[in-house]
Amino acid sequence: MRGPGLNWKFIFRVIGFILILESLFIFISACVAYYFQGTDLHSLLLSAAITFTCGLIVSLSTGLKKVYLIGKREGYLSVALSWISFALFGSLPFFLSGEIPSFSDAFFESTSGITTTGASILTDVDVISKGLLFWRSILQWLGGMGIIVFSLALLPLLGGGASQLFDAESTGLTHDKFRPRVTQMAKRLLAIYLIITSLLMILLSLGPMNLYDAVCHSFTTISTGGFSTRQASIAHWDSTYIESILLIFMIMGAINFSLFYFLINGRVGKFFKDEELRWFLSIIIIAALLVGINLFVTNNYAIPDSFRVALFQVVSVITTTGFSTADFSLWGPFCLFLFMLLMVICGCAGSTSGGLKMVRAVVLAKNTLCEFKRLIHPRAIIPVRLNGSALAFGIVQRLLAFAFLYICIIFVSWGILTLVGMPFDEALGASVSLIGNVGPGFGSLSGFGSYAEIPVFAKWYLSFLMIIGRLEIFTFLILFTPAFWKR
Repeated sequence: MRGPGLNWKFIFRVIGFILILESLFIFISACVAYYFQGTDLHSLLLSAAITFTCGLIVSLSTGLKKVYLIGKREGYLSVALSWISFALFGSLPFFLSGEIPSFSDAFFESTSGITTTGASILTDVDVISKGLLFWRSILQWLGGMGIIVFSLALLPLLGGGASQLFDAESTGLTHDKFRPRVTQMAKRLLAIYLIITSLLMILLSLGPMNLYDAVCHSFTTISTGGFSTRQASIAHWDSTYIESILLIFMIMGAINFSLFYFLINGRVGKFFKDEELRWFLSIIIIAALLVGINLFVTNNYAIPDSFRVALFQVVSVITTTGFSTADFSLWGPFCLFLFMLLMVICGCAGSTSGGLKMVRAVVLAKNTLCEFKRLIHPRAIIPVRLNGSALAFGIVQRLLAFAFLYICIIFVSWGILTLVGMPFDEALGASVSLIGNVGPGFGSLSGFGSYAEIPVFAKWYLSFLMIIGRLEIFTFLILFTPAFWKR
């Protein structure tokens, strides 16, 4: 028997609400432009008006009644189209202002923002208007927690199907079950996000950063996005205090946010006993030591400077933030290889970071070890365990499929980018970095570099690669399967 068709009213209602929400934040950026008397005020107001009008029209076209009877298909499609719509309308302020005259460049910058990637086509951030830079930072802050989570937390007027939206946007290996409803859970996660962001603003403003820079960097740090208001990124301040504060909060942004929820509720043991978190912190320490030793031995860094720079860059890359205090592409092949591995693994599931996720890497490594035991004891049932619990065989299978698809997309992207004229090493770096939502690549695409000179086709391809990475592949690619569209 053929099932029901897609509930397009629900999908359009979600997109309409997302656009109305986006117009509000564009208007806030316009207020910043007005305060600084910037030339970008008119373009921001016009962008807010266009976005609000389109969102209102799309919302009203669905009627006023609540829309129920939705399933996973509506959830997947709503989330994917919401991210694309947000990136599309988010490019309007850049394009209409004339400060990014190419729409391809504007869309790339907007997509990089909302996916918290941090790759930029700007060659001199210091000359960009304050309102646009604020909007650029807000994009990453919104993308960090996820547009859908914001929607569920702020205005649950979409009718039924909140859980389908949440599951489609926040895909991961496992989710601890919260007692409250999904909307209440989203509100609590959003409250934690706001508290951490506010604390970071205060701490940064106590250092050499002015309030404007502190606010913008708070948005792009906790979201592990990496956009900066300075072309030299964090190296502009050359401050141990700033680097130390950012280092702590980058790590916080890459930790599963549900652990903060348990920590606040007094379940401290659950926080510190989390296996994924322990692996994440251990890899940071080991990688920083290896890079620090390499800088001291082969790059003539002093011992204190080598470990200070190494730790910051390792954390910046593994959390997918992408801030820079040095150009790691000049540190030699060993460091490049190590950073490429960090770009693939990245932070924890349920965090704002991208990549394969630490928990998947841990489970895959454990499954490999279990395979050796199964070969020796073929009749024994040897499950993969995480945090003391045995994982279902189906979960491990999905992880293997995900990892295989993730690596395949990197290699296919590498080939496509070389085909359109990108250098071999830059194509590899861009493929690994942008699907993992990291930002910096290799060569001219490193932390202080820019994606401005890559071919136009590569910009569009990489834009959608960033969206695929942000939605963790299956949510986006499932839309291109024939089975998805069958009734």
